[in-house]
Amino acid sequence: MRRHLLGSMTAAALVASCDTRQPSLDCPIQGLEWVVTYKPVGTNTCPGLPGEPLGIQRYPQPSGEPLLALKPRTLNAMDPTDERDPSHPPYALGALPTQADADGFCTVSSLSVAEKHVPKDPKQLLPADAVYHWSNVRLVVLPEVPGTQLIADLEYTADGCTARYEAWAMMPGNIPCASRDSPQEPDDNLCQQSASIPRSFAVTCDPSLLRCVPAQRPPSLRSAPAP
Repeated sequence: MRRHLLGSMTAAALVASCDTRQPSLDCPIQGLEWVVTYKPVGTNTCPGLPGEPLGIQRYPQPSGEPLLALKPRTLNAMDPTDERDPSHPPYALGALPTQADADGFCTVSSLSVAEKHVPKDPKQLLPADAVYHWSNVRLVVLPEVPGTQLIADLEYTADGCTARYEAWAMMPGNIPCASRDSPQEPDDNLCQQSASIPRSFAVTCDPSLLRCVPAQRPPSLRSAPAP
């Protein structure tokens, strides 16, 4: 709020002199290990990519301009067979704003391409060529979500096949939800009861990842306070 002016003022004038709007928040990024779930956009002929763990980091620059870095698990898993081509970095970088907008988002419109090109995996567990083109990354910065959820657009190319997704991500990203009785089956109760996930978050157990992920398009929040 602005400081009250001294002197003779009416009560109405005093109230009018106060700015009741919430101040803009900065753009924090909480934690390093997130999880992302991919929602297909349009018609894709590629094999489905349900989601994956996602490394996220904020890098301060000498100029004072922070950078956002994204590195998905697929590219991280390809590291051991990579020849470290400096022209193809395995992480995406984009300029992070210093403050959130009026809606509580810190938007990174464009990022560098993250990609890896490695020898073919004989077990075919990983692609030989993987390219991630992120755009419109919107970090949620609200009192209930202080830099712990984001939404983004992704164009993903693997071995020549391209698919488009809307990405929903959150931190913490390492909360497992495989059923204790049937380890290959999801147990959504584990997400709802997890003490590591804020109670205000709306989450669900992804049946492919068997990890807790956002249940809704971020900001993914319960419609009513959790009991």
